[in-house]
Amino acid sequence: MFITYQIPKRRKLGMLNFYYDRVIDGVYIPNGIPENFVKYYSPNFNDVSFRNEVGVEPAVYPTDMRMAEYCSLKSVDTIKGDVDTFSGYYLIEGFGSAQNAMGVNPETKDRYESVFNYIEEKSLKFLQNGVLKLCICYLQESFITDNIIHSIHDNTERLNIQNSIVIVNDFLVEKRYNDWCKENGYEPRFKVIVFCHSLYEKSNEIYGLHNNHQIYTMADDYTEYKGSAMSLDEFKDSKSTLRKNTILSMNRRQREHRLATLCVLSKYNLLKGNGVSYQLTFDGPTTPYYVKSLITDNEKYRDYFIHYKKLKKMKYQWVDYPIAMEAKDGVTHGYGWENKQPYLDSYLNITTETDFVNPTGYASEKVWKPFGFFQPVLLVGSPNTLEFVKSFGFKTFDGFIDESYDKETSIAKRFELIEKEIIKFSKMSKQEVHDWYWSMEDILIHNFNLFMEYGKNRQQNYKNLFEELK
Repeated sequence: MFITYQIPKRRKLGMLNFYYDRVIDGVYIPNGIPENFVKYYSPNFNDVSFRNEVGVEPAVYPTDMRMAEYCSLKSVDTIKGDVDTFSGYYLIEGFGSAQNAMGVNPETKDRYESVFNYIEEKSLKFLQNGVLKLCICYLQESFITDNIIHSIHDNTERLNIQNSIVIVNDFLVEKRYNDWCKENGYEPRFKVIVFCHSLYEKSNEIYGLHNNHQIYTMADDYTEYKGSAMSLDEFKDSKSTLRKNTILSMNRRQREHRLATLCVLSKYNLLKGNGVSYQLTFDGPTTPYYVKSLITDNEKYRDYFIHYKKLKKMKYQWVDYPIAMEAKDGVTHGYGWENKQPYLDSYLNITTETDFVNPTGYASEKVWKPFGFFQPVLLVGSPNTLEFVKSFGFKTFDGFIDESYDKETSIAKRFELIEKEIIKFSKMSKQEVHDWYWSMEDILIHNFNLFMEYGKNRQQNYKNLFEELK
């Protein structure tokens, strides 16, 4: 349940007002930064220079919340000192680095403290008396770990900021926060709104491709590549032909669960001759063999280590676009890189989500996009993600895939259940996989149609969010 709260002398809102401490030549500088960082945000946000010169990921970004259709950007200085009614939101915008923003990353504290420490005095007074309400927005990519949740609570209490709102793309934040408050005897200090940004943006991208709209542009070096989407007719026309691959699994940035999955695929001869991408050197010289939390059986751990060594010797593999395996400045990797052919060439999507180990409920674009390409999903991700997926009306594949793994909270046991499913597919002939795939045709079509509907209605989803904020 969402917590309830009161706004003093609330008036009916038309368009939402978002307030900022600094406005420079018409540019609304994101709140929550020190004065010496302003230069990176005006006249345009230069995240590349920020990283190169400051040495850390920016803690705040100008985000998708700035939608002219539904909100008006204003300077805090436009609020009269004697006003005693709710005027709008003091917006803290983030993308990715919530640890930095909330001051809980020990590696960045010497360069950046916390967004709360950079709230201007005038704004703070308005936040304290209810004229402004704090809205911390992490609706895009971000891991909202427990220490972030606790930091928001503690800082709003320290500064006597009332009735805050936190917008996240993480379906577990509300439960984790309320459980923590209950365990410690605290009254909750903020309301949680879950906004599935990744679903709405990815579906809109693929919907746009179907309607000849190239929403994202490729990097300059790869302008010859154009995004593509699979039509319903293409899907149905592929029924009579065996596809060349059993699985499709994209694994660019290596994490524990992705490396463990790759080792399983290697052992059971599913790595070569399938649509599997990986790069063990993406984040450094070589991804370490850090799979102990997932593969706890010592004999199995040693067995998979043999395959880890094989992976180390192999050059990276890509299945859609080569640049997707490269870390180039200014390139969006999760969006704008769709190629229908790998999906037409395979049956099962082994989706290795962004996280597996931490108790977060972040559902990225990875879990949604197979629906836009008529593929069933074996999800290597956080527990209860499939339940979250179903809450949007999508059908998952229990009965075709043993999805008991989705309920398993133990990291090792959940991965073991997933491993068993992968092994099952390694023993099936291509014809068996083909027949298995087409036996769920109705589900695949249902998911595709619903995915397109979400893409078509992207603006309505944002409108609903802004209505909830009112």
